[in-house]
Amino acid sequence: MTTDGTPDYPDLRDEDQRRTDESAGAAQSAALTDSGPDPHQQVDELIGQTIELRDQAAALLREPPVLVDVLRPGGSPGDGRPGEPPDHSDPVLVILVVRGELLLRVPSSAPLEFDREAAARGDGEVPAWQLADIALRRQGFAPPAVHEIPPGTLPLLVYTSDTHSAEDLVQVRDDVRAESGADVDLNYMVPCGHPVKAEDYPEPTGAHRCYSPEWIRRHPVRRPIKVAVIDTGVNHLSRTDGWLTAVAEDGSNLDLLDVYPVTREPDGEIQIGDGLLDPSAGHGTFVSGVIEQVDPLADIRVYRTMDTLGWGTSYDMANALVRAAADGAEIINLSAGTVTVDGLAPLPFVLALEALQASHPHVLVVASAGNMGLDTPLFPAAMKGVVAVGALAADLTPAPWSSYGFWVDCSAVGVGVTSTFVKGEEPPHEINGQVVNAQFGPDAWAIWSGTSFSAPQIVGAVAMLCQLNDVDPATALGQLLADRTSLPGYGYVVPILPGS
Repeated sequence: MTTDGTPDYPDLRDEDQRRTDESAGAAQSAALTDSGPDPHQQVDELIGQTIELRDQAAALLREPPVLVDVLRPGGSPGDGRPGEPPDHSDPVLVILVVRGELLLRVPSSAPLEFDREAAARGDGEVPAWQLADIALRRQGFAPPAVHEIPPGTLPLLVYTSDTHSAEDLVQVRDDVRAESGADVDLNYMVPCGHPVKAEDYPEPTGAHRCYSPEWIRRHPVRRPIKVAVIDTGVNHLSRTDGWLTAVAEDGSNLDLLDVYPVTREPDGEIQIGDGLLDPSAGHGTFVSGVIEQVDPLADIRVYRTMDTLGWGTSYDMANALVRAAADGAEIINLSAGTVTVDGLAPLPFVLALEALQASHPHVLVVASAGNMGLDTPLFPAAMKGVVAVGALAADLTPAPWSSYGFWVDCSAVGVGVTSTFVKGEEPPHEINGQVVNAQFGPDAWAIWSGTSFSAPQIVGAVAMLCQLNDVDPATALGQLLADRTSLPGYGYVVPILPGS
């Protein structure tokens, strides 16, 4: 990346490798594009299978995964009105929420214990959050397990219920909001792609044979830059090719790769995993490799908030945003997002951005716009102060599955991106009409498609310009986007990595 933001990442693949990658990229793009007589059926089946895996694991593990319910907004695709069949003519829209949880905003300095009986009687002026606490308990929600907000976390309390459905949660949230005036919200699940849209599996590629990390480690660094990746974690210690060597990997951010299914053997032993990579295993490693390709001298730190199924909570991700900024990150990549039942940003993300603006106003948050093929806002990408990145095909036309809208700031190639991957074997799946069982070695590279892999290109480019020009991320972003052409609904066109 030169000082004016011009890309210098040539496609060094030979014709055979390029054709192979183009075929894989086309298959991935087709999988992400709504098609066929009932595209919703596959998504519903995938989500149902994933929820079943989590439920099964929760019954067997001492530290169970977060349980999930599906929520469809009224009248949305796939949710027919009473007496009518579902409408399958529009793209899929699915909302996932943490089962039985509601979040309540509280003052960060307030004592959490108070006289509830006096507050219920209306003795004196009662803060809104205390009224909400009383109302939630009255609705049958268990009180929070904490008696004070842990240092470094957002001022949110978690209330739980074993009896409320996802639809019940929405009704209780709205009722408590109206009664108390407090900030109450669902704890949304924030997926990184699979399986909310399709089985968009990464495929092996030989693209890494084209170059090593050394040939692009040339540019001067006038100022260091720290980049955070909030994702599934990272797993790269088997690598011997020089990529990702500077990215810290430890127990807190290790991508576990193979967790599901969790089963009980005849002898009573609990078996974790089946020897195959889980659907979103390697996602964080791939995203980190994209950033390193664009800016090989960026100081990348990975935070694990999503599991190997690619699902994380808005609460955990928002806390990771704050933690990453406190750790010194100046640019944060979040290749995940969620739509919401009311089209408003999830409360944890609102609080996280408020915290960043108050304590770390120079931090730039970049997020993927989503693969829904809709103009429905995806969060956190659609929030003010976040750079939303859509996806383009290799010829710089819009990817047919990329989300779009006035809220998308820019787009980069997202079809057939190549990057670092993890060691392991994928489950059998179909590509171009054939069942494949892809295997990845210790220095694996893969080809993958999605806005998940457009966003980190923008992150890498901004980081590079910070280093070259000794500027802050906001200024670097302005330099990157200056004099670019734009596409309605997709923002500025920023070609960086070639795609397939």
